[in-house]
Amino acid sequence: MLVVEVCTRQHREPLNRMPDRRATHAPNGKFHAFNMYVGMERSARSLVTYQEQVPGLLQTADYARATFSAFPGYDNPDDIERRVDIRLNRQVIHARKVKPLTVEVLLHESALHRVVGGPRVMAAQLRHLADLSTKPNITVHVHPYSEGMTWGFLHGPFVILDFGADSKEPPVVYVEGRLASDLYVEKQEDVQRYHEVAEAIRNTTLDATSTRDLLRQVARGFESER
Repeated sequence: MLVVEVCTRQHREPLNRMPDRRATHAPNGKFHAFNMYVGMERSARSLVTYQEQVPGLLQTADYARATFSAFPGYDNPDDIERRVDIRLNRQVIHARKVKPLTVEVLLHESALHRVVGGPRVMAAQLRHLADLSTKPNITVHVHPYSEGMTWGFLHGPFVILDFGADSKEPPVVYVEGRLASDLYVEKQEDVQRYHEVAEAIRNTTLDATSTRDLLRQVARGFESER
C-alpha cells in the first residue's frame, strides 16, 4: 500500500535532534550515496516517507525533469534526461506485479501548491497522484494545513525502510543530505521515534476519497491557469 499524506507548514527543526543513535553518514560523494540508498530501497519490503515535495517514486517525467533542471550545474539536456530515466525506472518497485513495495508517503500540503515546471506540469502531477491512489497497493492521504504542526515543529524529510520480518537487516531511517552528507539512523529507539511522528501525522489526515478530491481540485486550478 502506498500512502501520500500531506502535512503542515511552519518553520522546521530536525527530528534527529532527539537522542541519537548509532547513526552513520554516507561516504563522501553524492553519486555513491545515492546508489547506496537506491540499493536499500530496492531491497526493502515497505517504505514510509515524509516529504515536502512529490517524492521521486511518484513523480511524472515532466515533474522530475523540472526538478533536475532547477539544480545548479544541471544544464546538459542529455544528462538531465538520463537522470529522469533513472528516476522513472526506480518506480518499478511499487508498480511490479509480484511483491510490489508497500510505500507510505506523508506529503506536506505545500507540495500541492509549490509550482514545479509550471501549471501544466503541476496539473498532470497531481492527477497522477490521484490516479495512483486507486491502485490496490497505493493509498493517498492528505494532512491539511488546518491541522497545524505535528509535535510542535517541522522535522524535515525522512524515509523509514523496513526489510521484512524474515530479514536479518533491521529497519533504517534515511535522511537525505541535500547540501551535505546523507544520514542513516539505525538504533532501534531512534527508528521508533520516526515511526511515532509518522503515526502522529497519519492520525489527522483526510480520508482517501477526500484526498483524491483535493488533489483533483488543485489540479483543476492549475489547468485553468494555462
